[in-house]
Amino acid sequence: MADYLIAIQIGLIIDFHSLLKEKIMNTSYVSIVINPSAGNGKAKRIAQSLLQKIKSASDFEISINFTRGKNDATLITREAIMDGASMIIAVGGDGTINEVVNGFFLEGEPLNPLCELGIINCGTGGGFARTLNIPNSTVQQIEQLLKPGSISLDLGHIICKDYSGAKVSRLFVNECQIGIGSKVASIVGKKSKIFGGTIAFGCAATFLAMFMKPLNLSIGFDNEDFQESRLIGLVVGNGTECAGGMKLTPHAKPDDGLLDVLTINDMKTGQRIMNLSKVYSGTHILSPHCSIKRCKKLQIRSDNEVFLEGDGEILGNSPFDIEIIPSAIRVKACNLNMQ
Repeated sequence: MADYLIAIQIGLIIDFHSLLKEKIMNTSYVSIVINPSAGNGKAKRIAQSLLQKIKSASDFEISINFTRGKNDATLITREAIMDGASMIIAVGGDGTINEVVNGFFLEGEPLNPLCELGIINCGTGGGFARTLNIPNSTVQQIEQLLKPGSISLDLGHIICKDYSGAKVSRLFVNECQIGIGSKVASIVGKKSKIFGGTIAFGCAATFLAMFMKPLNLSIGFDNEDFQESRLIGLVVGNGTECAGGMKLTPHAKPDDGLLDVLTINDMKTGQRIMNLSKVYSGTHILSPHCSIKRCKKLQIRSDNEVFLEGDGEILGNSPFDIEIIPSAIRVKACNLNMQ
């Protein structure tokens, strides 16, 4: 009887995926997901003109959707892909892109590997857009979206705990951080960024650099033994830039199947400030207090609970298991140097 029920369940899953595949093949439209609060309201202000520009330059059937709260972009994206969308355009910053990308997957599996991600950058941090060399002009961004072709990029995958202690699984596109970076994201995310991301993130980072207490972390790279570290920050980079232009992992490539892990050791206050001033050029990695290591998997443990941010949003609490998923998503509007 149990085998019979299992067979029925497997059959239902196969039928579901067959129906979904058939619907995707017979339907094709573009879904635009807009975070109206992104860029201090810039996304909302340009929404109508954005829609008109895309309509006038293409013959796509277009659906436009505004998010209202946390994880809305994920749900909207997932529903659109299951309804047959061939492209999802995320209009917002790194947090919006993060939510949209998580909607491309269900229970760890891509809903449609052929569905493409498009980006109209309206965020104040704009790290992923900077990594991809997306132009600042909205018109130029639209022009890139309408060009044929896309490129396969890696995604980061995190398993951690939510605030209730339950295990959660999240994807990130650009970076995730523990320590000073996660605290900066927590502070800036609650404040207005009317003066732009560079100033907002820079001021928060400077303040925390003076008062941040080091964390005792146990870190395991790939299959190596765990190492004990006393750090003020740890950055896992899939992209090169974040937080309004900080090049924390300046040599990371989102298509090489590897994560660039920056560890920032504890140091005196003056040294912290001096090294912070170098993150915009990427020369901080030359400091003896900083080191970068590449890996495919990373495990992080801590005696005291610490939290992690990913793409500018707080994702969860320790312990953390992080890995790279190579060639996980197809992205348009991309000018990567593929050397």
